[in-house]
Amino acid sequence: MLKLDFVVYLLKVEEICKVGLKYSKDPYALDNYDSLQKLTKKFIEKVDDVNFEYDNFFKRDVYPTPNVSVRAIILNEDKTKVLLVQEKLDLGYSFPGGWSEIGLTPVESIKKEVREEAGCECEIVRIVGVSDRYKNLKMSSTPEYILTYLVKPTSKFSESCYEIVSKDFFDIHNLPKISNKNNKEQMERLIDAAVNDYVILD
Repeated sequence: MLKLDFVVYLLKVEEICKVGLKYSKDPYALDNYDSLQKLTKKFIEKVDDVNFEYDNFFKRDVYPTPNVSVRAIILNEDKTKVLLVQEKLDLGYSFPGGWSEIGLTPVESIKKEVREEAGCECEIVRIVGVSDRYKNLKMSSTPEYILTYLVKPTSKFSESCYEIVSKDFFDIHNLPKISNKNNKEQMERLIDAAVNDYVILD
């Protein structure tokens, strides 16, 4: 069990390094992420007998597959409004959520995203949809499958993480400007599934 926990920890460090190397602009930070990534891989090779010259988790280009993200729909009591968070990146709105994380189950990932972006704890009500981000759309980025959950807040709302400017409930039939990383028609489709108790399966 101790070995498994240590490997999961190292995989999480590797994930952080990958994100840092992709998005950081600071040369000093990039150098540190690169060094930490190399150290992490050396440890995993020794602890779990992973050979990085062969197909494995760290060589995603060997067999490209869609990434998986998680999203949460939070409705008010009469199901007329939905909670949306305003993204700092483009000031558009989206469901709370993000990429699923290594070491976390889908449910654990969405609870973490709701905690960080909506600022509250939650419980899962049900799955609303398993959808393809680019279904009926022109592919413009990484292929992505989205797991969308209907969730219920179990605590008061507090401050959101640094990526979120604000959050509020909006009329489900009059949504605000949607973030560029989302598609309004897809969001409306998922809201309808949440309100009317059915599941979308692409």
